Amino acid sequence: MSALGVALPWSLPLTLVIYGVLVAAAVWIYRDASARGNRYALLWALATLVFAIVPVLVYLYRYRDAGPAP
Repeated sequence: MSALGVALPWSLPLTLVIYGVLVAAAVWIYRDASARGNRYALLWALATLVFAIVPVLVYLYRYRDAGPAP
């Protein structure tokens, strides 16, 4: 991989880290929403995978006062 003729050896590991964090966030949101009894838990997780940070921020805002899941 190169950009403007410069080799970018860090691009693959960086991409894997970004996708790893994204998958971890989706799994966390799915588990938390399921524990809260949210019937849209799978939809929250899929939205996180598709739209990245936006659903995470919306989820955190929406459930900020609910406290930890039981």
